[in-house]
Amino acid sequence: MGVHAKLAALSGTWQGTNRLNASWMPDPIKESLSTASVRTMLNDTCLEIEYDWEFDGKHEEGLILLTCDKKGGAAHAFWSDSWHSANQLMSCVGTVSESGEVNLKGTYKVEGNPDWGWRTKILPGDGSFRYLMFNVSPEGLEEWAVEMDFTRT
Repeated sequence: MGVHAKLAALSGTWQGTNRLNASWMPDPIKESLSTASVRTMLNDTCLEIEYDWEFDGKHEEGLILLTCDKKGGAAHAFWSDSWHSANQLMSCVGTVSESGEVNLKGTYKVEGNPDWGWRTKILPGDGSFRYLMFNVSPEGLEEWAVEMDFTRT
């Protein structure tokens, strides 16, 4: 067990952009500067990504804690964001590929409706990484929610 080497290599500080798709608003794409801090922890069995961004001039923060089974390709995470899911930790399960790409799925409650889905992708690169989030309707329709692109500082 341990964090995939491509993910562990993301340890450090990052800067980039956050694009939020607030599709219900008249001007739906909201872009802001973003920073991230990545580190391995728990004897390299867990990866932590902390990030920040802004919405309407207000500082927002997010966090994901990720574990990977390098042999079986399974991934597990807890995620929260001060804007999307304040006071909630979403449990996510998914996979990590041989290239280190993470694909996670979780669900959240919408009062009076079936649960909605939330999909997260983490794509490690050389000196960069992408962190993508998608909203998934109860019918399975997927729409991008957040795109974060980072380069090492």
